[in-house]
Amino acid sequence: MTQNVQTDAGFRVVVFADFVCPYSYLAVDQIDRLAREYDLKPLWRPHWLHPDTPLEGASRDNTPEAQAKRDRLKAWIREMAPEQYPRIRFPEKRQYSFRAFEAMEFAYDCGVDAEFKTALYDLMWTRGANIAEQDTLASAGERAGIEPIEMRQALASGEYVERALDAVNGARRIGITSTPTIFLGRTRINGWHYYEVLQSVLEQQGVQPKETLLS
Repeated sequence: MTQNVQTDAGFRVVVFADFVCPYSYLAVDQIDRLAREYDLKPLWRPHWLHPDTPLEGASRDNTPEAQAKRDRLKAWIREMAPEQYPRIRFPEKRQYSFRAFEAMEFAYDCGVDAEFKTALYDLMWTRGANIAEQDTLASAGERAGIEPIEMRQALASGEYVERALDAVNGARRIGITSTPTIFLGRTRINGWHYYEVLQSVLEQQGVQPKETLLS
């Protein structure tokens, strides 16, 4: 679903997402591709899907209805993103997201939030890592260029707790209810869409591919 929104500062790309959301994971490649092809710098912000999840995670509902829902999700991903489906490892339990949001804020201050985001999604959704664990966050940080000890110290200090909470509350205040929610300039896109849809939205607003601008 797309809709026009008003913006008060140049062309921006902002993605509200949660690392535990499979649709958000599927959007990573698309947004990273937009960044490369249109010379954009997307900003990823947190929308906390399951704030009731404890630090240790929560067991999945194994009722027939819940299993059927998961099966439909897997079938949908297999159809819509066949190139990504073979790599996906669905988590055995619902994971705690907030510590990852803290780490993301630290990565932003280090200037590598885009790289950190991609690395952490990859660790969770293709390597089976737990994003609530400092080892996982330190590993994602290292992939993005952050020394592991610096990531651990930032998380242990609690310095980014309030900022991450402000970001989560900010998403609620502006009415974010689905993940991903993508703002491309004046247009808000709710949920996952094909890359060509995002591309069309950009070009309708006058954004041209980088190679076109360089030619």
